[in-house]
Amino acid sequence: MKNYLRWVVKAVLASLLFGFWQVAGAQDFPARPIRLLIGYPPGGVPDTIGRAVAPSMSATLGQPFLVENRPGAGGLTAVQELMRSEPDGHTLMSGDSGQWAILPAMRPGVYDPEKAFAPVGQVSTNAIYITVRSTLGVKTIQEFIALMKSKPGVYNYGSSGNGTVHHLFMASFMSEAGLDLRHIPYKGAVQQTQALVAGDIPIGVVSMTNSTQFVKTGQLVWLLASTRTRSKLTPEVPSTAEAGFPDIHFAGDVGYVAPAGTPRAVIERISAALAKAVQQPELLQRSQTMGVEPTYRNPDQLAELMRADRVTYNKAVKISGAKVE
Repeated sequence: MKNYLRWVVKAVLASLLFGFWQVAGAQDFPARPIRLLIGYPPGGVPDTIGRAVAPSMSATLGQPFLVENRPGAGGLTAVQELMRSEPDGHTLMSGDSGQWAILPAMRPGVYDPEKAFAPVGQVSTNAIYITVRSTLGVKTIQEFIALMKSKPGVYNYGSSGNGTVHHLFMASFMSEAGLDLRHIPYKGAVQQTQALVAGDIPIGVVSMTNSTQFVKTGQLVWLLASTRTRSKLTPEVPSTAEAGFPDIHFAGDVGYVAPAGTPRAVIERISAALAKAVQQPELLQRSQTMGVEPTYRNPDQLAELMRADRVTYNKAVKISGAKVE
C-alpha cells in the first residue's frame, strides 16, 4: 500500500512539474527571433505567404519572424532541419501536403510526420484545376469525360511533376471516372502551363496563378476544381462533389508546424498570433494575386487535416504508381 501511495505521489508531482514547465515555457517564449523554414525556393506560395505574415507575427510575439528558404529533395531538406531543431517554438516550418503526406507515402521510413511535427495552424488553401485548351472543343467536365471515354489512350495530360499534387489529383480522378490518359510530367507548374498554352499537350492540371491570364483570353478552359466545394476565387468552376466525385478532394493547404515535443502552451501562443496575421490586409491582397485563400485552422484542426491528407495521398500514390525519381 505504501509503495502504491508513493507511486501516486510521484505521478502527481511529475504532472504538476510538467504543467509548471509548460506554463513557464510559454511565459518565457519567445526569447529570441523565430525562424520559419520554407522547403521551396523563393517566390512560391509558402514563401510569399510567410513573408506576408511575418510583420504581424513579429508585432504580436515581440521578436523578429525570419523566413529562411531551405529548398531541396522535394521539401525534405526543410523537414530534416526542423527535426534537428530544439522543440521550443523558435523554429517553425511552413508545411504542406507534400511534406506531411506525399513524401512519407513515396518514401516510407524516411520520417513519420505524426512523430516529427507538432501542428501550429493552417494559413491558406487553394484548389487546382483540370484545364484544357479551348481547341479541344469541350466546355464542361461532363463533355470532357465523354470525349476521353470515346477515345481511350489517345490523349496526354500534363502535370507539374511526378508525385506532385497535380499528378496525384488527376490520377485519382481518372481512376474514379474510368479514364485512360497518358501522363506527361514537367519540371514545374510554369513549364507545364507553357506546354499547355503552346499546344504540346491538350490537357493539364494547373493552378489559378499560372493560368488565369490564358483563361481570360480564351486559350484555356477550367473544367473542374480539385476540392469538394467551389473556390471563392473561381465560383464559376464546379467542385468534385458537384461533378459526382465527392470522395476526391485535393487542396493546396499550407500550415505551420513545430518540432514534435514543443510545449502546448507555446504552440497556442504562436497559433493565436497566426490567427491574427491571417486576417491582415497584406496577406489578403498577396494571396488573391496568387490564387490562394487565407484560411486559419487551430492546431487540433490542422492535425485532423494532416491525418486526412495522409489517407488521401497514400491511396493516390498507389493509384498513380508514382515513384521517387
